[in-house]
Amino acid sequence: MHIRVEDLTHIYARGTPAERVALRGVNLEIGPGERVGISGPTGSGKSTLVQHIAGLLVPAAGQVLLDGVPAHRRTPEARARRRQVGLAFQFPETQIFEVTVFREVAFGPRHLGLGADEIAARVRWALEMVGLDHDSFAERVPFALSGGEMRRVAIAGILALKPQVLILDEPTAGLDPRGRKELLARLRGWQAQTGATLILVSHHLDEMAGLVDRAVLLADGQVVADGPTRHILSDGARLRAVGLSPPPAVALLEALRAAGWPVRTDALNIEEVVAEIAQHVTTDGHG
Repeated sequence: MHIRVEDLTHIYARGTPAERVALRGVNLEIGPGERVGISGPTGSGKSTLVQHIAGLLVPAAGQVLLDGVPAHRRTPEARARRRQVGLAFQFPETQIFEVTVFREVAFGPRHLGLGADEIAARVRWALEMVGLDHDSFAERVPFALSGGEMRRVAIAGILALKPQVLILDEPTAGLDPRGRKELLARLRGWQAQTGATLILVSHHLDEMAGLVDRAVLLADGQVVADGPTRHILSDGARLRAVGLSPPPAVALLEALRAAGWPVRTDALNIEEVVAEIAQHVTTDGHG
């Protein structure tokens, strides 16, 4: 699915003393199969933008087009496009309500009118995608699971719809480091298998670095940077200017450069940092 955001403006509480402009003339294109990260400080408009992409909000001005169809319209064509966009809000497990894991994940496919065999196949596949064994979890009560397991069940419910676009708003919020790492790995596997578009909203830039190929920065409701992940996330000065902390790898290399090491500062993970330091220990005699 091709997503085109055209001059999008959104205003909350319009015409009241609490009026607030959340988006200001945003323009953005996301092609089929892209992996895009959206970041920015609190209040920058990230969640508002992705809710528009999912067709949940009506613009004050401009529009979002899903394969050329305005996402917010209340027409059969627009509804068909919106059904191809899956959005997981932050803490999606709070929306779980069914009595078993199977019924929770099957809820969406069942309301698509699919047959029992297809529903069962989708539930099994979606649970496997998020790393939960079907036979072990299908009949368990969701509310008796750990927080991380509930998060996976909630995301599996979206994957079972087999969306063309998956939007995840802070998907690792509240998870421990191991849970974050495993969930991100599962999402990479899902995207590689399906070729679907993945849009990740996160302020954890190190997590974004390992999952997306393109990064978009928002500040004050506007796009202030858009480009390859390595280029955007290694620019510590620009990140700090909009109120974000660079990924730890970038911050460490910046500190080494400030101390006189002639290192590059565009490494985004610990393996690249180690390789860069090792190179200069060998060639320059540092350490």
